[in-house]
Amino acid sequence: MNDLENFQAILDRYFGAGSARFDTRTGVTNNIIGALNRADFAPFRAAFLKRCQGLSRRYPAGDPNRTPLLDRLNEMASESKWDGVYAEMVAFHFLNSDQDWLSAPIELSKTVPAADTLAGALGGQNTNYDGFYADFDVCFDVKVLGDKSLDILKGIIAEAKTALGLTNVEITPEYPLDMDFVPFQQNRRALLAELQGALNPNTKPAMLRSAVLQQLSYRLLWGAGVLTAVSTYDPFLHAANHHRLLFKHAKKFSRTQPTFIVFVVFPWFSETPTTNPWSNEIFFRSFCRRFFCQYAKDTNPATTLLSNYQGNETLAQVTQSLTGVLFLEDKSITASNPLDHNINAYAYLNPNATHKISGHFREHLSALGFYRDDFQHDNY
Repeated sequence: MNDLENFQAILDRYFGAGSARFDTRTGVTNNIIGALNRADFAPFRAAFLKRCQGLSRRYPAGDPNRTPLLDRLNEMASESKWDGVYAEMVAFHFLNSDQDWLSAPIELSKTVPAADTLAGALGGQNTNYDGFYADFDVCFDVKVLGDKSLDILKGIIAEAKTALGLTNVEITPEYPLDMDFVPFQQNRRALLAELQGALNPNTKPAMLRSAVLQQLSYRLLWGAGVLTAVSTYDPFLHAANHHRLLFKHAKKFSRTQPTFIVFVVFPWFSETPTTNPWSNEIFFRSFCRRFFCQYAKDTNPATTLLSNYQGNETLAQVTQSLTGVLFLEDKSITASNPLDHNINAYAYLNPNATHKISGHFREHLSALGFYRDDFQHDNY
């Protein structure tokens, strides 16, 4: 049974025959459906099946939300969309698991006029949210907290090796993990040309230093062996460099109701983990505090950081349009008990938000086990 056939059997088992609508003969695989078909990922498979079971019960046959749910789950059988779909699955299952404060399941796929959000000033027609709490009038959108720098570098390395026909070399980049991803984005073409020009199968260099980005180098292994690399990391510097990522999601910020961005953190698509168990929590809080508080009195126009913005808002008003950020750390790869949620949850509330959450929504977050911080005495 190939990976697609195994995934088809899972969907049909939990959501009914015919729920899987992809072609199982294509040979497509990815980290998720590949692991589900391997015995050495038994804890992850058990946790995944528990989530399927929970979502099937929360959105039974006939529920209008079942259709968008299945549409998304089918996209998990793709080479390119699996990470975002998996993140949504994790969020939907976990956020729906509070039986104390939710009278109805979270609505999936909520579309509102662009004029109700900042999307109207960014050229959008409508804004679609991944989830909507009818109980609390709260919208949210799910995002992958990915390693953008590494994704860019992996693409460069793969493209360079393909262009040169190299199959016998492994290349691992070395760079500060807290470095801003923008220089990698802006210099991708130059970095590709540089790497292609330096890869010499005759001299077989073991290390290459970039002249385009001085903090970047590559370790190379020609043939068999073990390849290691070393990087540095500071969670506060990481937050300083990366918090502007939230501005890229401004089209989801609302003018009319509380709105959250939900980041799912997962080892197969997220930032490289560190050995310090507190680093992620330090980064999450600093990342949010910079966005919520650093611009609270900033009267510069939104175009300062959003070049195509057509509204009159200041940077302060843009940041005040986001109510909060949720982080969900998914621990299911090494789940010791699949009956648990295997989620570390963190909620950071914007103390300067125009639309704040109700006390009942705070209780909902508490019932789910979120660590919660509203920066009440740290807003300056």
